Amino acid sequence: MKQLYIIALILFAPILSMLGQDETLYPWTDTQGRTLQASFISFDAAAQTVTIKMSNGVVYPAPLSSLSTESQALAKQLAAPKPAAPSQPTSSPFDEVLNEVIAAMPDDALGPEALDIDHDWSSADGRPLSAKFITLAGDKLTLAMNGGAKEFTLPISKFSEESQALAKVLQAVAQKHRPAPPKPAKPPVQAKPVKVVTPKVVEADLDKVHTWTSTDGRPLEATFVSADDKGVDLKMRGRSSAMNLPWSKLDGQSVALGKALQAFKKSLVPTILGGNEKILERYGSGKWKGYNTYFESVAFEAGLHANGHEVYVWLLDGDGNRLTSKSKSGSSDGPLPPMRIHFFPYNNVDEEGKRHWNPLRVTKLGESPPVSNERRVTTVTGELKNESKFEYNFEFSHAGLSFWGEAKESSSTKLPGVMEIRFKAPQVLDASKAETIEEINEAAGDGALYVDPVDGKTIKFPFNEKWVDIKNRLSKGGKKGVSYNPIKYAEFRGSPLGEHKVKISSSGTRTTFFAWDDGYSQVYPIQGASLYLKSADGQEAAKSLSPKDFKKRLIIKKSEKLMVKVIRGAG
Repeated sequence: MKQLYIIALILFAPILSMLGQDETLYPWTDTQGRTLQASFISFDAAAQTVTIKMSNGVVYPAPLSSLSTESQALAKQLAAPKPAAPSQPTSSPFDEVLNEVIAAMPDDALGPEALDIDHDWSSADGRPLSAKFITLAGDKLTLAMNGGAKEFTLPISKFSEESQALAKVLQAVAQKHRPAPPKPAKPPVQAKPVKVVTPKVVEADLDKVHTWTSTDGRPLEATFVSADDKGVDLKMRGRSSAMNLPWSKLDGQSVALGKALQAFKKSLVPTILGGNEKILERYGSGKWKGYNTYFESVAFEAGLHANGHEVYVWLLDGDGNRLTSKSKSGSSDGPLPPMRIHFFPYNNVDEEGKRHWNPLRVTKLGESPPVSNERRVTTVTGELKNESKFEYNFEFSHAGLSFWGEAKESSSTKLPGVMEIRFKAPQVLDASKAETIEEINEAAGDGALYVDPVDGKTIKFPFNEKWVDIKNRLSKGGKKGVSYNPIKYAEFRGSPLGEHKVKISSSGTRTTFFAWDDGYSQVYPIQGASLYLKSADGQEAAKSLSPKDFKKRLIIKKSEKLMVKVIRGAG
């Protein structure tokens, strides 16, 4: 194909020389004072190079810095854009000569193949360009780049004289080999629309290289970036930036693919709902719907609920999926229930000073922290039932979770409270007495709760033994008066929890009261166990009919925080 193009240029060379070349000789002087006569060819401002042609026909590019000041000025003057020439008539001697040359060319000298390849073009100021010829309409030249994916139209005056001649040669070839189709006697019968199937896409398709097809059947290999109502942005290999294509340039199936990918990408971004006095700002869709803050680690994931006082923690397997629990039939029955940690302030006397245990619920929330999956510490403020002001703190990290907080009440309150933080273990099986020992053994495996009392040795509570049986066994072993509480820490481990060990402790064992409880209806440890943390003053206030006497009953300092640590692969 290139040979055909070269033949055409050879035939056309005399005309180009006659019409397109300025042979005026100018004196050029270098910095050493030497002068020669040569015609001006071009000036490259970017490369700072002047190209001249000597009388013997030799073309020589000279650095601008090698010329004298006068010759530099001459080069720039000759390179300056010429005043716009008046519009030429439709027919000119140039066109007549051109038509004679084309008509005289053999049929195989420059065939239709020349219209399907990239040609070398240059702008009026010498910049190169490789593109395919599309059409020359009047003084507007249309070219195509990147395999036809991008078309652009410019005035032909923006191109060098050689490129202008090339365009007119190719336009003549196009007129010769691509005659306009005759007008149909009847309106063309519209082809039946191609059935478009909406593709099913997954997350991996967002990074996959897809084949996109234009309306005229040309394929394009590219990855999806984004899309809107007007078109799609695609990223091709070797390009540093995305290319935008209007939907009108793509066939129906490619449009369906682009819109399906955009819809799926949008579905991965959850909506956000605003907060108010009753609820925090939260995610309104997606996996973390209803949560203000979430954290995802390799061993667990945790979410702060939009109620502002509860955190839920799920354990993950090696593939990043939430652990499953056993149903009554012993089969896998969905995710293992999460661990739950929540602030639980309460008062233990009524307005008349009589014992009356009553939780102090949140009645009003303060300004909501924004939703986040990156925040390390989240602070929630608000007001409790007895009009005291509270501040709860939640810390998430790969090392685990931490909780601390306080409440401040007026001296006139008739419902003095106690601040408590509670941990609830996963309830692997429900509390129904219909569970058989076989079902319990299968679900419990080798799981157990270990508690380490402040006074005494570590005590093990296997998940498949009854609380009362374990305590009786300890007593019969000569351990009457065994001290179960307070404790330094507690651990849950064994097969129901996969390869994890969950350790719960307080960083202020000397100034806090940390204890465990088997609950009112739990027969087996596998049905759940509770832990709770109060300040030392809080524990004394909880037993007293005069809780106001204990000043630190409403605070659990950061140095006394409740800590939950999840370790995978623990023995």
